[in-house]
Amino acid sequence: MKEIIQSHLNIDEETYQAFEQLSELREYNKNEILSRPGKTVRHIYFLDAGLLRAYRIHEGIEFTHYFINDRWFFTDYTSYLNGSPGMLYLRALSACRCYRFTKTSFDELLRAHPVFERLGRIIAEKAYLRTAERTVEFQTSSLQERYHRLVKRNPELFREVPQKYIASYLGVTEQSLSRIKAIR
Repeated sequence: MKEIIQSHLNIDEETYQAFEQLSELREYNKNEILSRPGKTVRHIYFLDAGLLRAYRIHEGIEFTHYFINDRWFFTDYTSYLNGSPGMLYLRALSACRCYRFTKTSFDELLRAHPVFERLGRIIAEKAYLRTAERTVEFQTSSLQERYHRLVKRNPELFREVPQKYIASYLGVTEQSLSRIKAIR
C-alpha cells in the first residue's frame, strides 16, 4: 500500500504512518462477504492481495458491477458517501488481504492531513472513470468488442473467475459468452 500511496502523494514517512495506523489489516477467506446490501457501508478498503467481486441481486439474478484485482481502494461508494443502505455485495473470490478504514477515521485523516484530500479526489476520480467507461462501452460497443477489451485489459480474470461472473459483468448469458469466445 505504501508504494501506491506514495506514487500519488508526496508525503514523508511520519505522514504515511499516520495513514497506515488508521487502517486495520484484515484477511478474508474465499467466498467471504465483506459487505451486504441493506446495511450502511462504513468502511473503505485497500486491496493488498487477492480478487473480489462487487455485485447485486435483482429478482434472483446476479449482476456483476466490477471486479477488484488491482491494488487500490474499493467499497460500495454510493452507500459509503451518502449513508444510504448499501446495494452491493462485496465478496472475496480468492483469499484476500485488505487494509480496512472506517469512514470516520478516513474522514478524520482527510481533515488532519490536507495532503490526503488529494488521495480522496483520486479515489473518487478513478471510481467515476471506471463507471463512465463501462457506461460508454455498453452504449457503443458490441458484446464481442466488450469481451475482447476485457480480455486485453484483464486477462487474468479469465483464469481466475467463473465464466458466469464474467458473463454477468458483460451483461449476457453464459451461453452467449461461450459463443463469443468460440468466434475468436
